[in-house]
Amino acid sequence: MNGTTLKQLIISTALCIAHPLWAADVDVGSREYKILLDPSAFTGNATTRATKVNDYWNDLKNVIENDSIERNTSGNLSLEKTRTVAFFDVQGSCDLYNNNYTFRERVENTDREVTLKFRSADRFIASKKDMDGTESGWESKFEEDLATPFVSKYSYSTKQEIGSSKNLNKLDDPIGLYLGLEDENLDDTLDIEKVSGLTVNEYVYRNASVDLGALDAEFSLTLWYNETVTTTLPIVAEISYKYEDTNEGFSNNVVTRAKELFTAMQTHSSFNNWNAQNSLTKTATIYQYNSNFCN
Repeated sequence: MNGTTLKQLIISTALCIAHPLWAADVDVGSREYKILLDPSAFTGNATTRATKVNDYWNDLKNVIENDSIERNTSGNLSLEKTRTVAFFDVQGSCDLYNNNYTFRERVENTDREVTLKFRSADRFIASKKDMDGTESGWESKFEEDLATPFVSKYSYSTKQEIGSSKNLNKLDDPIGLYLGLEDENLDDTLDIEKVSGLTVNEYVYRNASVDLGALDAEFSLTLWYNETVTTTLPIVAEISYKYEDTNEGFSNNVVTRAKELFTAMQTHSSFNNWNAQNSLTKTATIYQYNSNFCN
């Protein structure tokens, strides 16, 4: 073994010791593009709502196939999930949100699921977080979120099912479900409450996709309503689409077509009456629904 080879071996061994395997970067498993829609465009009862979602899909399908990326679509946007959603945090200080976390509960029929999500514009900060769950069967995902006009953030999230009797009333509860939160030096004795006192009725329309080449992108149209208010007007509406590859194998054609579509969905005249002009993201809607919750 010559001197150069020996030196390289020593450096390589030192790097392995300094950077153990568990610290390896996490691959981006999916990229999701999100556009806020005008909630008033979807006002109506369940039947009217379904008709308007279909009208939106027809406009989107026409732009995709004829005016933007000229690719094939398949399926139709149909109602796939109906569930309730609530976020939990410390009233008055929003300790989780101010540390770039959100803690969310979803209830569908008798199934109860919680998700902890960490977001950052810095990929490496997001990917280094310990997001392991403590319940059996927990699932994590690391994805890139694209907001208009083209703003990238990375999110690391873990969902897990909890029993119907599990309390969510102290910071100790999410910390017990996600031990990585202990690294944030949170006061586990603090009370947590539903953010803005709000429970959301969520309707998710899926089962439509576009062929981007090596990968298909799946669409979701989500409508949120205040559970305690009798109204046919959503508090937020969002269209999104995402493509997935666990090994981050996103080809140039796929990412280029996805970006061209994202631009078209923001600028094409077909969407003038669909896109929101001044609307908050789903999470921001929750946190600002009661403007005093974090103060």
